[in-house]
Amino acid sequence: MKKLLTGFSIIAVMGFFLIVGCKPETRKQQQQEQDGVMPSVTGRTGELVVVMDTNKFNGEIGVPIKKKLSAVFKGLPQPEPIFDLINIPHRAFDKGFRTHRNILRVNVADKYTEPRFIVRKNVYAKPQTLVEAQVPDYLSIKKLFENRGDDVAQRFIEGIWNRYIKLYKGMRNRGASQHLKEKFGISLVIPKGYKVEKDTSNFTWIAKDAPRYSQGFLVYKYPYSGERTFTLGFQIQIRDRFTKKFVPGPSPNSYMITETEVTTPYFEEKVVNNHKVHEMRGLWKVENDFMGGPFVSYSIFDENTGNVVNIDGFVYAPRFDKRDYVRQIEAILQTLELARESDG
Repeated sequence: MKKLLTGFSIIAVMGFFLIVGCKPETRKQQQQEQDGVMPSVTGRTGELVVVMDTNKFNGEIGVPIKKKLSAVFKGLPQPEPIFDLINIPHRAFDKGFRTHRNILRVNVADKYTEPRFIVRKNVYAKPQTLVEAQVPDYLSIKKLFENRGDDVAQRFIEGIWNRYIKLYKGMRNRGASQHLKEKFGISLVIPKGYKVEKDTSNFTWIAKDAPRYSQGFLVYKYPYSGERTFTLGFQIQIRDRFTKKFVPGPSPNSYMITETEVTTPYFEEKVVNNHKVHEMRGLWKVENDFMGGPFVSYSIFDENTGNVVNIDGFVYAPRFDKRDYVRQIEAILQTLELARESDG
């Protein structure tokens, strides 16, 4: 790819969870399961239906719920919540909402002696995530979310990732996936729609161009340099070295770099498919031009080769919200494995 502009298309849970089986709650649903048929989920990907008393939701009791489930999504150029919350009272929880992909249902009753969350899958539709908060009183739900709300949010996020992963595995670009396996020793589910735009000895750019947005993955490898390798400063430095060299912008002497003047990237260690990876997320920009957007990068150390491989997913979507595009990037990154330990 000659220019970054043309490459972007023509647009210029945890221990406290009790996982239970999905019991049919209506005769119709029971019949659907007997027939092997379940309706598909409804609602937008980033929406989450909260079933509880509206006055409580809009009052003090709802504050920790909103704080945990509509927190600001990290690493975006403009503030966007991790979920768009839709509150409905129990009496309105009918078939129009029961098939929603993400549901939190707050049940308050004396019979619940110990506050807890229960995660259910595919109760009314498929693929659905339904979390029930079972509490003896409303003060308990407040405390429960203050202590464990982050884990609830993560379960819903994982549900979104899993839906994307299942879809992408069914439409896998085996040529691109095989290329990454042979060249970098990693397994990554790359869906159709992506194509290899640039390929050098230690760098590959895989891009997807759509009318409203573009997504891409920059995959590069370099020798492990000791403990400093997995520090924020080193990761920014190595990223900028590769993007300056291989990702030019639309103007003369323009190129992609990491945005550090306006905001500092987030950096943390996590485990993905039993591999320790280091995640960096933040904003990229084009030096000497006006393009930019969010990125999420995973770096993984291959002890057999002594190399570190970075898989850097980024989004360009001017004039549009970017949360859901980044979630698609995250889902692909969640499939990362060292190739020798996967089936490729």
